[in-house]
Order: sequence, then C-alpha cells, then structure tokens
Amino acid sequence: MTEGTAVKIRPLSRHDYQSVKNLERIIVREYLQFLKETGQQVEIEPWITQDYFNHYLRTKAGFVAVVDGNIAGFILAQPTSYIHSAKREIWLEYIAVLPEMRKKGIGNRLISKVLDRARSKKVTVLHTALNPNNDESSRFLEKHGFEIKDWKSAMRKLNRNAKSPKPTKADK
Repeated sequence: MTEGTAVKIRPLSRHDYQSVKNLERIIVREYLQFLKETGQQVEIEPWITQDYFNHYLRTKAGFVAVVDGNIAGFILAQPTSYIHSAKREIWLEYIAVLPEMRKKGIGNRLISKVLDRARSKKVTVLHTALNPNNDESSRFLEKHGFEIKDWKSAMRKLNRNAKSPKPTKADK
C-alpha cells in the first residue's frame, strides 16, 4: 500500500466468503510457522466454513478492509447478551490483516468501525479471546483500551462519549 492508497471499510457481504477464507488460510499458515519456530505443538485448522461465515454475515457486525479492490483484512463480531453478567456486549471473534498490509492502520480502522457500531447500539462491553503467544495481538488490543486478563481474554468497557482512537497518517 503506497501513500495515498485508499482503504475502504465496509460491511461484510455474501460475496466476501472466498476472500475471507483465503485470508484465513494465510493467517493459519503464518501461525503454524510461528508454532514450528517456537517448538510448540498445537493443531489448528481453518474454521471459517460457509455456515460460520453466514452467521457473521447475519450479525451485521462484521467488516472488511478493501485496498485496490482486494480484501486486505476483516473483523468478525457478534452481539451477545448476558456474558459475564453484562446485558449488552459484542464478541470480537476474528481480526485478520494480510501480513504485508499490517502496520498501515487497517486493523485500527476495522476495530474502530466495530467500536462505532457498538456505541450506536448502546453496547457497553466488548470481549474477545486471544492467543497467549501473540504479543502483537495483545499490544493491539491494549492500544484500543482492552484490559487483558490472564493473557487469554480481553475486555473493553465503552463510554458512550468516548471517541475511537484518532486515525494516523497510515489510516488516511
């Protein structure tokens, strides 16, 4: 992505399945390589099936980042209720950005879109789970105000008046 390249964040659409699936394959391969390099033994398989994708399509809380007509990242989220005794929550299931597109503000824009949607629906809490070995994800979530407990769960309480982080030059 060169300076001036536009990133468009838009709602997930039914036509996005194959692109999201292909991006997931890249992310899973990258993670398996990390595990191999660190000597860890974990089996992981891609799990975005058509049914899984359709579920997130129906939630209307999933978004894709499009750069030069191609999907460069996605976020899958869903409203939930009564998790951890809170009445209105959003669960962030999956955030992925192509490796070559990272550090360009795409993940920030994706999560900001979910945060804006959450506020507009008067959602009070966002939850997610993360891999305890993924320092990059931990830093990303902390940057966006999530409290990371036991390195497996992250939560952010929303203030209705709070703004999303200001876009950086890379976000524009």
